[in-house]
Parts: sequence; C-alpha cells; structure tokens
Amino acid sequence: MLFPAFKNKISGYVNLDTEAQKWVQEHDLSIIPNPLLDPDTCQQMVSNVHKKYNLDFSYGGWLEDRSFLWKGSYLDETGGYIHLGVDFNVPEYTEVASCFDAEVVRIDDDYPIEGGWGNRIIVKHATLPLYFIYAHLDEDLICKVGDILVQGQVFAKVGKTPFNGKWFPHLHLQSVDSVLYEELIRTNALDTLDGYGLVADVTKNSLLFKDPIPFVEW
Repeated sequence: MLFPAFKNKISGYVNLDTEAQKWVQEHDLSIIPNPLLDPDTCQQMVSNVHKKYNLDFSYGGWLEDRSFLWKGSYLDETGGYIHLGVDFNVPEYTEVASCFDAEVVRIDDDYPIEGGWGNRIIVKHATLPLYFIYAHLDEDLICKVGDILVQGQVFAKVGKTPFNGKWFPHLHLQSVDSVLYEELIRTNALDTLDGYGLVADVTKNSLLFKDPIPFVEW
C-alpha cells in the first residue's frame, strides 16, 4: 500500500494536461502567462478535478505530453514535456510506504532549485533490475542510505512547496533501468537525469523508464 492513510479511498486516473486546459478556459485565465506555474493555483486546479470526479486522490502522467500544463517553465528550453514517471496527487505530509522490498541507495535534495526534484529518495528493487525515484518529498525523511525497506514500510512523506521543488504537493514516482542508473553513477552524471523527456525519445524512454504502476499498489 503506497499510501496507508488512503487505504480504501477513491482514486482515479487523470490527465492533468487535459484537465489544465479545461480549467484555464473555465476560469477565463488564458490571458495570464501560465497561472498553473504558481503551486497554490495548480493545487486549486487539482482539487477542483478531484471534486469534479469524486476522487480522494488521482494519479497519472507516464509518457504524457504536458506542454500546456508546464508551458513557461524550465522545460521550454529543451521542449522535453513528456513525463517519464507517474504523479500521485495527494496532500502534503501524506505518508509514503514501499510496495516492495528494496534498498535505499541515495538520498539528496536540490532545494532551492525551482522545478527540481526537491527531497528525493532512490531505492533499488530487491529482485528486479530496476531503481525507483521517489521525489518531491518532505524534509523529514524516515530512512537513511543503506536501509532495507520491506513491503509496507513507511519511509517518507509527501513534501510541500517550496521545499519540494516548488511544485504543488504530489509524489513523483519514476522507474529507471538498472543499466542506465548504474552508468549514470559510474560517470558521475546522475544530475543529468530529469523527470521529463523529448517526444522524439518516447520509444527509447518507454524502455529505460518503465511505467511504475505495475510495481505499486495503493
């Protein structure tokens, strides 16, 4: 159970880029340079979506184009708007538990970078050649590098803005192929890894960053 506090609650898939377009039009905000770059405004949009669909929380984002949602952000520089992980839209301080046995291999924080990972924990799956990135976490972590997490163990909480990379509160979960991750570590290039990629790289990235959904339960 990824979020113990949300056991038996109602969740659903949401395409935030599509919902963002609807919300901006409904609120007549199209004349404003992307209002959703403000975390509080973006959270209002997400809360509105949850109310509209009668959801306690939502998820989605793997390989989705978010060129509307994040226009005007740092992603404009490369045009890489394809989301490589899954976002779980839950409130700040929501406890996060491991859905599988894993080892904590890295903990870092890129605050005060805007649009960054914030507090980030990377774990190595106990039986599969995959690493998992948990990002936009609270500063009060409940684990350390070298810890062995067992299925169901709480090890972090969802962070709040601005310490989570200055995003609206949510958990970003991204899988990374072990060959790629270990090469990034070997070459000291982990800082080049992002949560977004180019449209032209979708096929390649679908293999390097597999959909995390089959590996978690909530």
